[in-house]
Amino acid sequence: MKKQIKNIFKCVLFLLILLCSLTAINKVLVPKYILKNSTWPTTSSYRQFYKMEPNSIDVLFFGSSVCVNAFIPQEIYNDYGIRSYNLGSEQQSIFLSYYWLKEALRSQKPQVVVLDTKFMWDLHPENPINTTEGLTRKCLDPMHYSDVKKEAVHNLCELDETQSELSYYLTNIRFHSRWSELAEYDIDSEMVDTSELKGFAPTTDNGPEAYTTYEQNDAEITMEFPKVMQEYLDKTVDLCKENGITLILVSLPGNEMNDAANNTYTAYAHEKGIDYYNLCNTSYYNQIGAVLPEESVISHENIWGAIKTSKFIGGLLSEKYAVNSVTDDQYEQTKSFYEEVITSSNLVRITSPVDYLEAINNPNYMVFMAGHGDFNLSDAIKSKMHERGIATDSYENISFYVALIDGGVIENSSPDEVINYTGSFRDKRSIFTLTSGCQNVGATSVINIEGTDYSKHITGLNIVVYDMKMKTVIDQVCINGEALGR
Repeated sequence: MKKQIKNIFKCVLFLLILLCSLTAINKVLVPKYILKNSTWPTTSSYRQFYKMEPNSIDVLFFGSSVCVNAFIPQEIYNDYGIRSYNLGSEQQSIFLSYYWLKEALRSQKPQVVVLDTKFMWDLHPENPINTTEGLTRKCLDPMHYSDVKKEAVHNLCELDETQSELSYYLTNIRFHSRWSELAEYDIDSEMVDTSELKGFAPTTDNGPEAYTTYEQNDAEITMEFPKVMQEYLDKTVDLCKENGITLILVSLPGNEMNDAANNTYTAYAHEKGIDYYNLCNTSYYNQIGAVLPEESVISHENIWGAIKTSKFIGGLLSEKYAVNSVTDDQYEQTKSFYEEVITSSNLVRITSPVDYLEAINNPNYMVFMAGHGDFNLSDAIKSKMHERGIATDSYENISFYVALIDGGVIENSSPDEVINYTGSFRDKRSIFTLTSGCQNVGATSVINIEGTDYSKHITGLNIVVYDMKMKTVIDQVCINGEALGR
């Protein structure tokens, strides 16, 4: 009897060890999408959502990447005291939006849900849920195990027989080959949790020079929604009504828009007793008040356009939907991170080298420089360099590099050889290599940080800026004379 008990104990212990090992392996192997490596950092966004206090979010945003780039919860809170969260993701179809809403309702009781309509179009007719497997996983993998996830995965795999339910739980089945490409952030939770933007993803590219807004011509023409998208939009409407939530449908500027789409969305909203805002429409677009191309609200909005869109939707939520203003430490404590994101984004707008050198004099930045070929710098630029503790005075016909890290200065110069330096920062977790060569030794420059060369490789002083808060390179420029090039 004792032997049987001992054998049972051994079997149970073995199974527990196996389960713990598989859990750890799955956690490491599943891809991580964070500010450091992704334009749409869903891993960070969803992990932060799960850390929010229960019943502390009043507005939820759902939709595709255009939604992720358009609505800034911190901006809405700063302006109106409204607590919101952006649960959008890259190419998030209505099927996925529905299940993330259902998951969110396990811990939150929002007053309002805002849903982007872009994926009501049949954008991936080859796929039953109107998005790719890779982007489906990017959305579903971070979802905690629950009855909601079980239902989502089961219904997904019933619709798409090419996918396996088991692979969504034992993700090593799908991602076993990632062993050869694992990075620090696959193991270090601190790096994954870097983002404090509550689902918003900033971009800095300018938009088009102009945008043709929508005006209705034909009030009769309509279109049909794809069958599965219709089904899950209906489910979303019903789920909101069951929970006393106001549902708002939104079409963002740059979404495909014509009379058939506008009329269909409008009729659907009227039938269901919900509101629809077509922000492609001239009237609404003008109310947003963005100035192109710098404040782009077209398609993937840049951060300056998103600020305008967020102010517009925040005003609407406050005035028409009476979402109350509150003070919440979860939003108060992330103000400084958001301000840093705006500061870092503004670097790309600076055109004066002197102003640029002033702007990167920031304790959050590690700055790396390498001369490439023969160039010169104005006295004003040299003065700014000296203010940072850089001793070199003449930059003509010399190889030159400098690293401004952890409050110190590392620099070297030579007129007759290519010079190199390898060092580290972030407590030796990030390695960098600098190489500089003037014209007479073969013009060259390297600014390699964590395995990637970020030098512009053009004649002048190449500069790379690394943000310690976001743990990534945020800008690359080159200065020659009084010109700043990107």
